[in-house]
Amino acid sequence: MKKSDGAKILEMVFDLIIGFTKILPSCEEIEKMKTMEFYILMYVGMKSNKKMSELADVFSIAKSNVTVLIDGMEKRGYLKRIRSKEDRRVVKVELTPKGEKLFNLTVKNFVTLIENAMKKIPPKDLEVISDGFFRMTKIFLDANNAK
Repeated sequence: MKKSDGAKILEMVFDLIIGFTKILPSCEEIEKMKTMEFYILMYVGMKSNKKMSELADVFSIAKSNVTVLIDGMEKRGYLKRIRSKEDRRVVKVELTPKGEKLFNLTVKNFVTLIENAMKKIPPKDLEVISDGFFRMTKIFLDANNAK
């Protein structure tokens, strides 16, 4: 059976994720994390303080599952909960200094990896790749925001 373009792109994205996982320097703390915990750490690090309900929406998981994940990450010192002073029902999550250190190490390693790979790609090809990633990301973000 011939693969569709969509299936080919999915396979390439998946191969890229596996490649990043294998190339990034080993970090015992990250290796012990569940995949969703890692995603939450990175999301909160990139997007700043987030409400628990927003994390559930972003990752399409039940709020009760977010609670369990945050409980574990809080217990290990990566995240902390902050109650809103205006509305005590609102709980936001932010990185602790330990979580921020792990986030910054991951970003540093990832940026180094990407920059080294970019050196091997001609500038014109980089423009096409960058434009393609930008367009695909915009399409997916717009589709998710329309829900």
